[in-house]
Amino acid sequence: MAEPFRVLVVDDEAPARSKLKRMLASDARFTWIGEAADGLDAVAKTRSLKPDLLILDIQMPGLTGFEVLEALPTPLPQIIFSTAYDQYALNAFEASAVDYLLKPYDGERLARALDRAASLLGARKPDELKGLLSRVAHLPLERLLVEGERGLEALPLKAILRLEAEGKLVLVHTEKGVFEVRRALRDLEARLPPHRFTRVHRSTLVALEAVQRLEPWDHGDGLLVLRGGSHCVLSRTYRAAFLERWGGGA
Repeated sequence: MAEPFRVLVVDDEAPARSKLKRMLASDARFTWIGEAADGLDAVAKTRSLKPDLLILDIQMPGLTGFEVLEALPTPLPQIIFSTAYDQYALNAFEASAVDYLLKPYDGERLARALDRAASLLGARKPDELKGLLSRVAHLPLERLLVEGERGLEALPLKAILRLEAEGKLVLVHTEKGVFEVRRALRDLEARLPPHRFTRVHRSTLVALEAVQRLEPWDHGDGLLVLRGGSHCVLSRTYRAAFLERWGGGA
């Protein structure tokens, strides 16, 4: 008999995790390997345990289910979303989920989802889910996942002062320190809310609410003084667009 498929369950409600554990115990095709109660823990445990199947809540503390997917390395596990919010169904299926369980559901409904997961797991090639990330990557950012001193951190957008491209990294500047993100600045710019962030230099995005004043600089450029005393250059190329978004001025 083939080895059972390994399942990690992610849900912020302990009763929901316990219910899934009981239901999975009756299906010999699958084996429970662990659980996570929030998005950050889900990313860490998926990276370390490498499950075949992720049963994933969507609305959770730390990170949403969609943000969890974006933070995972490839190849991705198969995904079954489990949530009480049916408005997320369209996004779930657009993200190539195996199935979408709307709470409360019974054992029969879970069994149908597991049948589909088993079929896909038995047939898929390792890279079949690579399109999932490209779909999720179009969702607006609500926070940035960064590596902190204590591991993964979900950095709220309001904490960001500016973002600067440096080689293949983006340096995320906050009042508490600088974090590295391995993403292109242009990709972050496309997903950050334009009423809160704007480009001020070819290598810099700034949080508009963090700007305290604009001072003269060289050759038509300006110097933006930010909350906490840090600063960055406002290139004359982006001056007009910045002033329009910032609220006008000379």
